[in-house]
Amino acid sequence: MRLSCSVLLAAMVVSACGEARHGDPTPVPVVIAIAQTGTARDTLTGLGHVEGAVTVTVHAQVAGQLLSLGFAEGRPVTQGQVIAKLDPRPLTATLAQDEAVLARDLAVEANARDTLVRNAPLEGVGIASAQQVAGYRAGAAQAAAAVAGDRAAIMRDRLTLAYATIRAPIAGMAGIRMVDPGNIVSPTDSNGIVTISRIEPANVVFALPQAALASVQAAMAGGHRVSVDALGPDGLAIDSGVLSVLDNRVDPASGMVLLKAGFPNRAHRLWPGAQISARVVLAATPDVIRIPASALQSGPSGAYVWVVGNDNRAGVRPVTPGSRLGETIVITHGLSGGERVVSDGQFGLVAGARVAAAPASPMARRHDDPARLGLVP
Repeated sequence: MRLSCSVLLAAMVVSACGEARHGDPTPVPVVIAIAQTGTARDTLTGLGHVEGAVTVTVHAQVAGQLLSLGFAEGRPVTQGQVIAKLDPRPLTATLAQDEAVLARDLAVEANARDTLVRNAPLEGVGIASAQQVAGYRAGAAQAAAAVAGDRAAIMRDRLTLAYATIRAPIAGMAGIRMVDPGNIVSPTDSNGIVTISRIEPANVVFALPQAALASVQAAMAGGHRVSVDALGPDGLAIDSGVLSVLDNRVDPASGMVLLKAGFPNRAHRLWPGAQISARVVLAATPDVIRIPASALQSGPSGAYVWVVGNDNRAGVRPVTPGSRLGETIVITHGLSGGERVVSDGQFGLVAGARVAAAPASPMARRHDDPARLGLVP
């Protein structure tokens, strides 16, 4: 009786094991991505900084005491707007003095001309000598020259007086003032009064390695417009512009070449002096298939991907990869747009295995992570 119970128990275990062996195993958790159809862009990315399209440091053109400022720091200014006013009184006094000198010299000139007019006819009748008449003529010319010099001095004085009112030479954004009212300013001041930058449009100056020089030159050949994206801290484009300048030399110390791109900057997201990345679009190829780079696997027979069918079972698909674009890779043969591929968790797959989609999280550990499998401490 005890032997028959043991035989029965063994038969039940064998039956249960057979059912577990032949049943559908637990789905393998994987991350699934969709093969995307779109335009692939061949790009180069370099680090640079933002510059205003035009930047001007406003200096005083005459020395004098600063009476007032006519702008708000960090606010827009218009071309011709009053930036500062200097004390005009010393300049006004100089103008008045030179006007008095002109009045005096006009009287001298009038007298010299009158003397010449009265004595010139007397030379023909012998009353005045030729030498005397020549002297009168020279005196009149000298007086006329003095008047011309006085008028030039007055013109200079009026221009200098106009410099007492300092106006914005360009429209743009005013920076922080460098001097306060009450101080004496002069054209030799190194800091000036304020800096004005035109930030709409704006420029980005960035560097690329000299190995990229030939590609950039080829893209610019024939006057073609080369697009450039300004990238924010998250790697997304915040503005799109056009490459405008390729520097005429490679820095021998760093092996880098400088480029400049112009951006509309209508939203003022590009601020002068800010560090920023610029992405040059060398070429764009439409209607290509792209998948995450992590989905591409390599085996003895070449490159392949795990494709998930409508029945949620995985199979191996040989593919022909193209260029890599950031975190994605172009597939030139073997995939169609909309197909599902495994981008994470391939280590636990076998052909025909049933899969279950796991959430894709950058903080989640990969299913084929060596640490997860106990291969590393």
